[in-house]
Amino acid sequence: MEAAPDKDPPRQSEREKTDVSRHAGRVKTDEPLGDSDLASEHQADLNRDAKRAEADKAKLQSRSDSDASRDLGRADMGRSRAERQAARDERLRVEREITDEAIKAERLRADAATERERSDYHASAKSSAESLSQEQERHQKTKTALTTREEFLAIVSHDLRNPLNHISMAAQNLLEEPEDIKELASSINRSAGEMLRLIEDLLEVERIAVGKLTLHYEEHDVSEIIKQAVEELQGAAASKGITLEAEPQDVCGYVVCDRSRVMQVLSNLIGNAIKFTPAKGKICVSCQRTGPEGKEVQVSVSDTGEGIAPEKIKTIFERFSQIHDQDRRGIGLGLYIAKMMVEEHPGRIWVESKLGEGSTFHFTLPLRSGAIREAKPQ
Repeated sequence: MEAAPDKDPPRQSEREKTDVSRHAGRVKTDEPLGDSDLASEHQADLNRDAKRAEADKAKLQSRSDSDASRDLGRADMGRSRAERQAARDERLRVEREITDEAIKAERLRADAATERERSDYHASAKSSAESLSQEQERHQKTKTALTTREEFLAIVSHDLRNPLNHISMAAQNLLEEPEDIKELASSINRSAGEMLRLIEDLLEVERIAVGKLTLHYEEHDVSEIIKQAVEELQGAAASKGITLEAEPQDVCGYVVCDRSRVMQVLSNLIGNAIKFTPAKGKICVSCQRTGPEGKEVQVSVSDTGEGIAPEKIKTIFERFSQIHDQDRRGIGLGLYIAKMMVEEHPGRIWVESKLGEGSTFHFTLPLRSGAIREAKPQ
């Protein structure tokens, strides 16, 4: 019986083949190797082993990645198309929400910054406007003060000079022994009276400015005050051919007032009416009850003069105010002082006028003590 043939010998590994080949080469050359050659050959062997190990590791990683991708692909293939689309839509929705929130937050920050800038700008603009307004107001006050001072000096010098000139002329005529001494004496007396009234008006304005205006309150019959004021100015009105009268009224009642101050107010109003009423004109002084439940008395002075322009009515009660800018008939303090006197009682004063038809000045006084504030200390 024949023996079975030998199996094929095992294949040699690459390293073995390389070693055999290297050995064969050495045998063939039959040259001895030095120590440096052995070390170099050993290092070459280590390098080849490291490269083989790195290559084997890369192949294993690639195979692992391929298997994982294949597994994921199989798992994804297991889901329906609708599920995949839903998953993509959900991811897109989440991304959009995150983006919208980020945009909203950025807008809020930008709006807040813009609002702060706008607020700062408005505050700065307001502060600048207020500073400018205050500076302009101070400038206007200074300008007004200087103008008022200059006007004051001009008015006082002018109005004091006129009566002084009259007195000087009358005195000169007296020295020349004129025939009508009584008329000259009357002229001197009138001029001196004008100067005294002017000086008294200046003093009154100063008292008002420093808050030292004092009123002495008592109960007085307003009809009697009117009658006395008309009698005192009757001669001045008659000298100009003007009719001055107190209009008959029922009893107006007693008012709580400072009689001398009310007389001063009436004298100013009637005196102004005489100045601006032409010859053959008429001035009438009257009174009536008015106010809530008739607790006030309204005194009125009417004339048939030239009237007051509407733009002048707004400023007629201010200091140094004049109806005519070029034709000054007084210092321009009478109505201002009258206003202060009336308001101290307390009361109101105003004027109604039409150009070419005349004017009517009104002022009110309280009836008895129940309608007036507590009097100032005497």
